[in-house]
Order: sequence, then structure tokens, then C-alpha cells
Amino acid sequence: MRRITFATLAGLSLVGCGPQTPEQAQIANIQDAARNEADSIRSAASNESAAMRAEADTIVGQAGLANAFDAERLKTRAEALRKEARIVERHADARVRAVNDRARADVSAIKAQ
Repeated sequence: MRRITFATLAGLSLVGCGPQTPEQAQIANIQDAARNEADSIRSAASNESAAMRAEADTIVGQAGLANAFDAERLKTRAEALRKEARIVERHADARVRAVNDRARADVSAIKAQ
């Protein structure tokens, strides 16, 4: 008896999981695509900024071994790389917001039809 009840509940819950209408399926596709694109943007920016920070750390290490003028030049380059890494991250955040805004607009257009 319990197996029949569980199977019935499982079947009913699966029916509720999928989109009911073509509009809902289209909305789900738009949201999934936006989520995937945003994840891709974040991942690429994270990788790029991590590489820049690693290079900056290496340069700072080299600056410790250099004479005064070379050390100052190397520290300036490292600082610039760290600043550029922050800019890359801010740019990625802006791109993610744009992707999400576009998805919301597309969903609103579908709902308005």
C-alpha cells in the first residue's frame, strides 16, 4: 500500500515540475540561458582577474630583489595589474546585470502577450 501511495505522489510531483504551457517553457529557457551566460561571464572574469593578481604578486616578489628605481617601477606595475583586475570584475558585474535585465525584459514581453 505504501509503495502505491509513494508512486502516486512521485508521479504527481513530476507532473508539477515541468512547464505547463509553451509560454512557461519559453520563459524557463530564457531564464536558463541568462543564468548560464551570467555564470560564464563570472567564471571568465574570475579566471582573468586571478591571473592578473597572481602576476602582480610575482612582480612584487621581484621588486623585493630589485634596486630602488626598478623596485618602484615593478610595484607600480603590480598596483596597475591589481587595479585592472578590479576593473575586469566590475565590467563582468555590469555585463551580468545587462544579461539579467535583458532576460527580465524578454520574460515580461512574453507575459504581456
